[in-house]
Amino acid sequence: MSNLNEGPKKSSLELIYSGMIFLEQFVENVTSYSSRYNSISSILYAPENLTGKPSKYPNYGDDPNSYTLRSYGSWWNQSEAAQPAYMPQDVDPIPSEDFVTVRFKHGVFPESICIYETYNPGAVVRIWGHKMGNPWVLLWQGAPQLCLPSSRRFSPPIRQVKELINEIRIEFNQSMLSYYTSLDAVLLTGYQPKSLLQGELLQKGLFDCLDGCECDVNKCTPIHSGGDGLDLFASLPFEVMVHIFQYLDLKSLCRCAQVNKRWHSITFDPTLYREISLKRYWNRVDEIVMKHFITKCRNVKKLDISWCDIEKQITEPVFMEFLEKCCPNITHLSLGHCFSHSSSLGYLAKYGELTDLRLRNCKCNMNEYEALSNLSKLTALDLYCSNISDVYLIKILRANRDLKYLNLDLCELLERLDEVTEVISVFNPNLVMWSSWKTHSITSDGVKFLARCSSLRELDLGWCLLLNDPGNSLERIASNCKHLRRLILCGWRGVNDQLLLPIIRSCKEIRELDLLGMKNISVDICERILSSLPNLRLLDISFCDLIKPEQVVLWRQHYPNITIQQAL
Repeated sequence: MSNLNEGPKKSSLELIYSGMIFLEQFVENVTSYSSRYNSISSILYAPENLTGKPSKYPNYGDDPNSYTLRSYGSWWNQSEAAQPAYMPQDVDPIPSEDFVTVRFKHGVFPESICIYETYNPGAVVRIWGHKMGNPWVLLWQGAPQLCLPSSRRFSPPIRQVKELINEIRIEFNQSMLSYYTSLDAVLLTGYQPKSLLQGELLQKGLFDCLDGCECDVNKCTPIHSGGDGLDLFASLPFEVMVHIFQYLDLKSLCRCAQVNKRWHSITFDPTLYREISLKRYWNRVDEIVMKHFITKCRNVKKLDISWCDIEKQITEPVFMEFLEKCCPNITHLSLGHCFSHSSSLGYLAKYGELTDLRLRNCKCNMNEYEALSNLSKLTALDLYCSNISDVYLIKILRANRDLKYLNLDLCELLERLDEVTEVISVFNPNLVMWSSWKTHSITSDGVKFLARCSSLRELDLGWCLLLNDPGNSLERIASNCKHLRRLILCGWRGVNDQLLLPIIRSCKEIRELDLLGMKNISVDICERILSSLPNLRLLDISFCDLIKPEQVVLWRQHYPNITIQQAL
């Protein structure tokens, strides 16, 4: 008979943890990120603001001492220059748009993770954890949320894992957000073993106390094609089976390869791998995976290997072998946040059929960019937050006369953008999209050179003329670029009503207009914008001091089809 005076029996997990040290830790440093709102020389809105205890919570609103992501809503995905899905059947049901990785001082068996969201919460969709040198484990995932406009401590229930964690990766999907999102801090709580032996015993599973391990695909029950074990696909021709398999994602193809010998052989057909997207599997892509693809792929046309850490997980020779054997005629290549200080970039010059090249957040050896001037068929080039210099960019522009989409956001080593835009006006007159957000070296003269590109439909010059006089540059844009649909001029302090009038009169196709931070524009010009631009869907007049909130409330009632942003 049990003792009636005994308290509730402890679980095996509680018994194990009772012999450990409970720790609460805030972020010690930020190790990587895919998006930032700050210039590299500024700490305002920077990822580094995630370190330490929360400084703003529970207050809500825009605050430069928080970490703010660059994009929100669906506006960026609607851009003509947005990267299309290379492998639509492999698009994640909960796609991630950005991430930030933070490190803590001590490795712990995690109990909880708390994210302090202080502006437009709801974008967190995944939380990963690992200790340096070990594989990443998924701790939580969920769909983006619609939240009330208030700060919150987001602490979803995380999986109990037999892993020491001192690094957390948070993934975001901002598609549901009405405006920019900001984070103040991240708290990790968990148990630290008192001894190395105690930690090793738990990690090796010698304490049977933790549940929720991921299913090992290699141990899954084989798929049967018919209820009686009869292969209903046996009579189908090989070509028909290949056609059916083209609708499967990579994980499903791997599972199909385990069904029987015939299915296994079908999964090796090179036509199944003409377009590959590995971004979704960033945490699993290593040399073994790449060598496996080398045995299958022969003519990859489109490859997205974004977020896969080439330098840490794949040696350069293996990556180059994959490109050489599998991608001889590749046309679309996305290498966002893949490598830095690598010679792989220069190796791309031999792939002369490339038309679409995405190098977001790639901090390669600066001299490597020169090799890209050997390419001549580029129509889209994304260099967001890269360290390219003016000299090599100009060489690339001169060599690629059919270029239509160019992203130079946060390319802060570009010091002669006026010269770059002059080259654009001569060698790339059919440019459709130019974006140089927070790339500060352009002046009104450079904007006038862009005005010679009469095919421009998207123009992002946000924070480019913060202190410079815009002169008559907007008048030139209005005169020659009448098909503009997106115009971002945030931070142009010197603009007034009179300078905006030519745009309103001539550019009737504008859908998105960002005037954030224009201190001198009035209610009258905003009224004219709202009433005169029939296709307008977004107007940002945040921090425009002459526009009162009560006036914005009235406009939102009168123009319900237009999203009017006003952060104060």
